[in-house]
Amino acid sequence: MGDRDEVDLRAAGRATWRSLPMLLLASAAIALVVALALLVAAWWPPAGAAAGALAAAPLLLALVRCADDVVAGRDVPSAEYLHAVTRLAPRAAGTAVVPCVLAALTAVAVLAHARGAGAVFLVPVGLGTTATVLVLAAALVLLPLRARHRAPGVGGWLLAWHVLARRPVPFLAAAAYAGAGIWWSLTWSNGLFLIVPAPFALILAAAYRSSPAEQLLVAD
Repeated sequence: MGDRDEVDLRAAGRATWRSLPMLLLASAAIALVVALALLVAAWWPPAGAAAGALAAAPLLLALVRCADDVVAGRDVPSAEYLHAVTRLAPRAAGTAVVPCVLAALTAVAVLAHARGAGAVFLVPVGLGTTATVLVLAAALVLLPLRARHRAPGVGGWLLAWHVLARRPVPFLAAAAYAGAGIWWSLTWSNGLFLIVPAPFALILAAAYRSSPAEQLLVAD
């Protein structure tokens, strides 16, 4: 067996069309959670960001899991997505809590420095920012990995960094699309956010299938 799966674009395209109700439902659910998080963030930004990330994580992980099946050419009904949300919720929480904690600690250091605590707090600001960025980059691999496998905590992150270092471009393409979609939705129309989650998940699933990760793990 090769170290990666080939993606049949024609089969994936047909499955995407037939799975469109599921993809729209998932995108709408994630958009709703993000909108509620933004309302909370207007009152208390740290709470809104943390609540949004933790609430959206199960919805996004379930979408990535279903997108993986779609990329493989299988039709996925909406009921399967809803089942995946509940089944994968613990894995999603375990994945989201790491960047949330790092970002929160970095924000505390930034706030302390802004209030005159001294230049010494620039060190934790720099370390925290670097760690947060590295963890978010690894999460691009960890999301599809944990959507398919019960990857252990530290081992999962290490494997994600290893896979990302070996084949970064497809995963970074997914991140670039997500960043551009969020920017479009903030700049032009908030409604454009509805077109972000599903394509992001499909690109991420395709990136994972083209990576060497699967040969290192045993499927659920």
